[in-house]
Parts: sequence; C-alpha cells; structure tokens
Amino acid sequence: MAGTFSYQKERVEKLRELMAENKIDAFLVPTGPNFFYFTGFETESHERLTLMFISRDEHFILAPKLMEEQLHLHTWIDDVRPWTDEQNPHRIARDYLEKINASTVAIDGLLPYFHYAPLFHNSNSKEILGDSYTSALRMVKDREEMENISTAVRKSEESLKDTLDFVSEGVTEKSVAVKLAENFEKRGLDVPAFESIVAAGENSSVPHHTPSERKIARYEPIIIDFGGRYRGYASDTTRTLYIDRAAPEMEEIYEVNREAQETTIESLNPETTYADADRIAREIISRKGYGNNFIHRLGHGLGISVHEDPYLVPDNKKPMIENSVFTIEPGIYLPGKGGVRIEDTVYFQNGKCKPFNTFPKSITYI
Repeated sequence: MAGTFSYQKERVEKLRELMAENKIDAFLVPTGPNFFYFTGFETESHERLTLMFISRDEHFILAPKLMEEQLHLHTWIDDVRPWTDEQNPHRIARDYLEKINASTVAIDGLLPYFHYAPLFHNSNSKEILGDSYTSALRMVKDREEMENISTAVRKSEESLKDTLDFVSEGVTEKSVAVKLAENFEKRGLDVPAFESIVAAGENSSVPHHTPSERKIARYEPIIIDFGGRYRGYASDTTRTLYIDRAAPEMEEIYEVNREAQETTIESLNPETTYADADRIAREIISRKGYGNNFIHRLGHGLGISVHEDPYLVPDNKKPMIENSVFTIEPGIYLPGKGGVRIEDTVYFQNGKCKPFNTFPKSITYI
C-alpha cells in the first residue's frame, strides 16, 4: 500500500462524529465519489456488490474476491472481506448489520436499487439517505483536495493555451474539443473531467451545446467550457474568445458579463450566502437589460464530482463555508445570435473568495 492516506482516515473519523451526533449505527458506501473520498481508490464494481461499512467502532470493505488484492494495494483499509460466487453478499451484509444491532443505517444514494432491495427486504432497521452527511464533509476541502484542484485548474488552463494556436477560421467545434483533450493528456491530466463544450456563433447561445462539425468563423463568439481531472479531482473553467475582433453587441454583453463575474467574486464575505452570490451577479446583468438572458444558476460546488454542493442558487441561504470550492459562471445568451460565459473555479478562505484561475478575463482575441 502506497502513501499514508492520512486525509482519508481523518474523513472517516469526521463521519463517525456525525454518526454519533445523529444516532446512526452504520454507514454503507458503494463504489463512486464517496468511496474514493474515504478510501483514496477510484473504482467500479459493476453489478458485483462492493461496500465500505463504517460503524461506530470499525470499518471494512465487503467486496468480490477478484477485487481483494486491488483493495489491499490501493487503499488504507486493512480489513477487506471478500465474497465468492458461491456466497450471497447481500446475506453477508445483512448478517453483519444484525450482529451489531444496527437500528439506523445510512446509505449512500448511489447504492443501486438492485442491491438495496435484497439488502433491506423485511429488515428491522431504519434506513436513511446518508448524502447530507457526506456532502457536509465534502464541502470543506482539506489541503490535499485544494492542491489537487489547483493543479487540475493550472494544467487545464495550460492545455487551453496550447490549443489556441489551433483555433482558427474554418476549423470545426469538434476538432477543437479533440485537440483540447489531446493537450490535457500531454499536460499530465488523468482524463477530461467532462466532455468539453466548444460552441461558436449562434451555438454559443446554447449553454450545454455539444461540439459539432460547424466551422468557426471570424468575429463570432467561441465559448470553450473545459476541465481536466487530476488525482481524482476536477476543474471547470469557461472562456469566451473571438478571432480578430467581436461584433459590437457581443463586446457589450461580454463586458456586462465580466463585470458581473468579477464583482461577485470581490463582493463575497463571511456574511454573504451562496444565494447572495447568485443575486449579486443577476442584479448587475438585469440592470444592463439582460436579466432574461441569464438562464441558469450562477455556479456549483466542485471537487471529486464536477457538480456537487454547494450550489449557487436563490434558495441556498447557507453563509460562505470556509474552504468550500465552487464555480462562478454567469452567462448571457442571445438566441440565434450568440452568447458569453466566463467561469472560474474559486475557493472561499479567510473571509474572501479567491480564484484558482489565472487565465485572463479581459476580452481575448486570437
């Protein structure tokens, strides 16, 4: 086993504290983001039951025999309990919960129903969704997470810079997305965090446009929404670029959007909420007459998952959380004409909101 996994061990202990406070006897974590969060190992189990059990005084992984060696090599968990094809893993799991008299069991929401049903059919325990507890932990990033996100942002931005020489009149949106993915690999990113959005001209008015064979032309907006993954952590950045120059209307909405984005970042403090962040940006855009053209939330949390808590939406009244990481990405979209989006991955620390990004936000011509 490589590494100390000190952060992963601390996370399990913090979850145990929440379990004690809320009278939870056991927590079940299937493979997925939370499994990686607690074990440091990113894996899939497909249809085979693989669960990390966390109780008040012990933890172990129940897994198919074929994963046993992997788990010993790549996690810090010494207690791996393998099951074979001759055994019923759901029965093994139920026997354990009955043995420890688990009256309240928290379950990660990613546990498939085809595992949940046989695990808890006619069970005497009370099952609750555990996502609010793991989400509360994951919103507060530790130093290892901050470093990984920072590296993911830096390498992603370097990849975009490497790609700019390729972006020219006549190349397709799809070819730019492919070139960007190639540069992610060259810069040492694990994989793209998501499929890059490259949207030119009228396509840039569609926030989640899928890159197509449309050719890029001069003077039109080119939205590039991109992010890479580094050691399991994602980045998410958007820039809007132009070849040679921009049409006056596109320049105008660019500057309105930039003001909203930068002002919001500068305005956040320990008393502001995530809802306030959305409101600040939306009020600036609305005052300039484009309120109806800002058609999505201001941003979302980011870490192991590209979209996670906290969400920057009007009903999120939580004050800024120390060491939370999220995006700030206002957009203005004019249907049939084009759009602008500027997005940074930021973190809240010592009373201020700080971007990981360094790529310029002044209007960029290539």
